[in-house]
Amino acid sequence: MLNIKQRTRSKCTSLTWSEFEFFDWIPTVIRLQSVNDENWQVTRKSMLKTTLEFKHETLQKWLEKNKYSEKSKVQTQNYVQALRRSGLIE
Repeated sequence: MLNIKQRTRSKCTSLTWSEFEFFDWIPTVIRLQSVNDENWQVTRKSMLKTTLEFKHETLQKWLEKNKYSEKSKVQTQNYVQALRRSGLIE
């Protein structure tokens, strides 16, 4: 029987984070301009201390709301890269 932590981890591994990979490289200037957007910061802060499922769903909704604009792709990819750096996802 799985304990709670194992169940959470196995459920999270089924999330497809690669769908937020759009660019091989993002210039620093472009990344900074994109992430400094006020609406993005509100959305990003709304994901603090939430589940990976919630983060994944929020990122998908953000892309849809912004019609997969270049800016929204940079924002979501940068956020996912931060999750990887922090060890929350692989």
